Amino acid sequence: MRPLVAVAMGGYSSEFGISLLSGSHVFDELDPVRFDPVRLELHPNEGWKAFDASGIPLRFSERTWTLIDLDGSERRIDAILNLIHGHPGEDGTLAMAWEGAGIPYSSCSPAASALTFHKLWTNALAQRLGVRVMPSVHVRRGTDESAVHAFMAEHPFPLFVKPCRSGSSYGVSRITSAHEWPEARDAAWNEDPELVVEQGVVGTELGCGAFVAPDGVRILGITEIVPKKAFFDFEAKYQGASEEITPARIPDSAAEAVRRATLRLVDGMGLRGFVRADFILPADGSEPVLIEINTIPGMSAESIVPRQLKAAGISMRHFVTDLAEATLQRHEDRAVPRIF
Repeated sequence: MRPLVAVAMGGYSSEFGISLLSGSHVFDELDPVRFDPVRLELHPNEGWKAFDASGIPLRFSERTWTLIDLDGSERRIDAILNLIHGHPGEDGTLAMAWEGAGIPYSSCSPAASALTFHKLWTNALAQRLGVRVMPSVHVRRGTDESAVHAFMAEHPFPLFVKPCRSGSSYGVSRITSAHEWPEARDAAWNEDPELVVEQGVVGTELGCGAFVAPDGVRILGITEIVPKKAFFDFEAKYQGASEEITPARIPDSAAEAVRRATLRLVDGMGLRGFVRADFILPADGSEPVLIEINTIPGMSAESIVPRQLKAAGISMRHFVTDLAEATLQRHEDRAVPRIF
């Protein structure tokens, strides 16, 4: 019998629609000869909905992670490919449920997911791992903002105001004066009650994809991101306001530095599945600066990782097959939840 492999998409965050695009692209490439594919959609007000490859609704039990036939018999899902950007897929919430249920899943462990989904925590550990990050200050909604004002007085503009837990650049603002702080703060707090204000850096934006395969980590490619706006915001990412060039037009030495930094992050943070680390290569030629880590990066046809696969001559079907096979192999004693 073919393994029952579910592709999970949707979620509760602002990235719901983007997740449906990512999940649909992966689902369409899941080989029906090798796997029995199931589409799992998580809707904010309706919960889980399950569909077969023809789009026919299926009865699904979240309690047992099983599909239920008309005769009442149940079949348990063998593996889950997690394409839920944001909460609860990318922050480790669902990973804990799948660990408890003993179901292999494609994304990072609960602890690694929670860590990398929080920008302050990510930067702190990245710095300990020897990966360069820019100075920043952290503030929670409703607390004293004097540290932010001191930071703005001490650091040159532009600065970036970012929600600690958000993706697809939702709530991110680039500010060029202290007068823009209140509006940027409120935009960030619409996404998360914690934010960071980070020193900007002039240079080339890069995205480095990686796949943690059973035989080791594979770097998928490095993409140069050329926004047509001030920075790589939601419009630039998803509405054509940027140019993405793979491979990036950077010196070999710089590309090697980006690959080294990505491998250091993957190893040091215990990442798995497929991930993308985003950097700025400073104009002065110094070490790349980490922007963020995406543990469930976009996988729509226009997203960076699929473009890297295409540039490397790897078909989406081949990659999705490798991902599913790697997930199925990762079944070591799943009866015991592994937070890390």
